[in-house]
Amino acid sequence: MELRHLRYFVAVAEELHFSRAAAKLNIAPPTLSAQIRSLETLLGARLFTRKTRSVVLTEVGKRFLDEARQTLKQAAQAELVGRRAARGDVGTIVVGYVYSAVCGGVVGTSIASFRARHPDVMFEPRRLPTMAQMSALIDGTLDVGFTRAPDRFPSGLAGFLVDRQSLCVALPEGHPLAAHAEIAPEMLAGEPLVATSIEMEMSFGSNIGAIVPPRAWKRVVTRVADPFSELTLVAAGIGLGVVSDSLRRMAIPGVVFRAIARSAGASDHVAVYRKNEGAPVIKAFVASLRARAQDV
Repeated sequence: MELRHLRYFVAVAEELHFSRAAAKLNIAPPTLSAQIRSLETLLGARLFTRKTRSVVLTEVGKRFLDEARQTLKQAAQAELVGRRAARGDVGTIVVGYVYSAVCGGVVGTSIASFRARHPDVMFEPRRLPTMAQMSALIDGTLDVGFTRAPDRFPSGLAGFLVDRQSLCVALPEGHPLAAHAEIAPEMLAGEPLVATSIEMEMSFGSNIGAIVPPRAWKRVVTRVADPFSELTLVAAGIGLGVVSDSLRRMAIPGVVFRAIARSAGASDHVAVYRKNEGAPVIKAFVASLRARAQDV
């Protein structure tokens, strides 16, 4: 049984006249009659009682009509979903992020902008460090990542800049340097510093190395897994942290933030994706990110 058999049957059932139904379907009446006979043979039952100028549905035909209409409706819905999926209008995208990307607003605004045009696309956010995102993208458990900019992308992945943030110093409340409105980079020489892990930042030197003068003593007393843990230790008085400016929004008790004077250092965030991505919805999201990134 094919969908055309159902369409032909429904047309005859609605018109109760083979010639009118054939005209509606734009086929010849004998062809329509042959298709209905073929359907009846397939079902092993009469669907119509033929009369001289019209036809009448049998009891079997009446029951079959409800199912035929429902099947055609479901087939049309399946076709619509398929076409929308091919255009990237439906689906689910698993998005990875680091804290600073979320606090900077690029993740939320990018998703909101895309869903304004594709309201049936759903997002599944996952907080993952930069290198973990790269691995997840490669093995297919992540679709798009918002990460700190690496020195280079692993084979098979590509990315582009979506956000650039200045850096600031996080200090324990009451620290002598907190009395300054701005912190000169040389003031950090010899100060105890809390840093994130080398693996988390892809290649260390991205924050502290961008601020503290090259020949100055960088006294890293401990490393942690993420910026939230870094700020927690700053609040505990373990040391100072150099973080993305957006992390000021976390407002952790016991931590104050100060701008860095004369700093050219920045925290770059990129959108990362698979070069050979085939899913239309993911490709559409990446294209949306790229269009927004032109303003960065």
